Amino acid sequence: MPLQLTDNPAAANRNLEEANVLASLAKSLQKDGALFFGKIRPRGCGNDPPDLEAPDPGGRRIAFEITELVDGEAIKAFKSTKLDEPAQWTESGFLDSLGRLLQRKNDKFTQLKDPPYDGGYVVVVFSDEPDLSAPVVERYLRGQSFTGTRLITRAFFLISYDPRLERCPYFELGVGA
Repeated sequence: MPLQLTDNPAAANRNLEEANVLASLAKSLQKDGALFFGKIRPRGCGNDPPDLEAPDPGGRRIAFEITELVDGEAIKAFKSTKLDEPAQWTESGFLDSLGRLLQRKNDKFTQLKDPPYDGGYVVVVFSDEPDLSAPVVERYLRGQSFTGTRLITRAFFLISYDPRLERCPYFELGVGA
């Protein structure tokens, strides 16, 4: 599948990264027998949002938005000091940041190009922050639901590949309220 849909190398890299995130989620969902979409189609720079789309089992189009959870303060510190200090996530900091990302993506729903997406609107938040291991994220997300996300059909939090699990751990987020 050709992923470079632009002459802009930065945009091409972003397209590839977004497709790889969704492909990683698909592999993890498939291992659990929970895969709910088919062949991923990147939409390319200038054709987003959404970042990607895929059909559901009934052939209805699903819109996918991909975003990354990073600690902005840690990035600023690295840029100024060049010391690579990992972010120190607290439960409230994690939940607040995740909630803001989801609300931002919820607000993009009306900007989706080429509607309708009658298969739903799915947001995938990826992070490879070392402080956000699967057990930590599981503890932080226990019983959580994110308000201000009524236009999002489903949302997932995906973390980096875990060789012990032979997959990227993921967590379905409580959205739609």
